[in-house]
Amino acid sequence: MFADSITPVLRSGQAVLWERGHRIDEGLTLEAAPGHTPGSPVLRLDSRGERAVFVGGLLHGPVRLLHPTCNSCFREDPAQAATSRLRVLERAAASHELVIPAHFGGAGAVEVRRAGSGFAVARWAS
Repeated sequence: MFADSITPVLRSGQAVLWERGHRIDEGLTLEAAPGHTPGSPVLRLDSRGERAVFVGGLLHGPVRLLHPTCNSCFREDPAQAATSRLRVLERAAASHELVIPAHFGGAGAVEVRRAGSGFAVARWAS
């Protein structure tokens, strides 16, 4: 898969390598979210005052909202994954970012709020 999908992009000079963060354009920013898999990012969208964060594998299910420090067995570095998850969810709750997970069934997005040591669903969006 690497030879088929990554190598041609690298050879063509079109790859953009980044570490902590990368601004794609005025409204899209990549941010490192280490712990799940090597190079795992979240994508933040900010458009006309509306905000969303695409969390990819950072959240594998809604239970991670209630218990953000709990990890599944699919984490490269469980402590770092929990730290990344807490950081992303804290910002989402504080700035009313819509959280768009890759692995939740049903609703396409969730607005979160702080609830004790975890988070709760403020509203589901689709």
